[in-house]
Amino acid sequence: MKTPFPAILSVFQRMQSWLLQAAALVVLASCAVPAGNGGLTGAATPNVQGIYQGSYTYGGAYQKLAGQTVSFEISLQQARGSSKIKGVTKESYTGFGTLKDGFVWADITGTCEDEDGFTHLQFTKTYRHSKEPPVAYRGSLPPGSSLLAGTWYFPSKPSDSGMFQITNMYLQ
Repeated sequence: MKTPFPAILSVFQRMQSWLLQAAALVVLASCAVPAGNGGLTGAATPNVQGIYQGSYTYGGAYQKLAGQTVSFEISLQQARGSSKIKGVTKESYTGFGTLKDGFVWADITGTCEDEDGFTHLQFTKTYRHSKEPPVAYRGSLPPGSSLLAGTWYFPSKPSDSGMFQITNMYLQ
């Protein structure tokens, strides 16, 4: 006799996937919580908490790596109404950072602000288990877009830089 549990499990998994997608839409659309916003008068603090997929590209200063793109996952946390963000990134090893459990891990801290409908993120990525210097990221999300793009650089050596982009992976 067949049991109905696999069918019930399949329905549960589809419902869970749908709920995650709906939650991601709510996270990206909830930019109306007024808060301390770093001096942007009248601007709301966007809620960017969530899990995102992204990539960064090495710039011309990296002769052998120039143009190479590295995928990463970024998880952001944010207190309701706060412009401060923190999180974790997980990426493939390219010669920077230290491998731990098959990936390179880094902690991030920064801010998220809204100005004229654009969402602006600024954060610093500090590699775990490594002596690599912190990396600064600055990017913007235009109104109506789901792709935040910008530049990364080492504050101590701004010529060592490149481009990055992130998008909410539940919207794809």
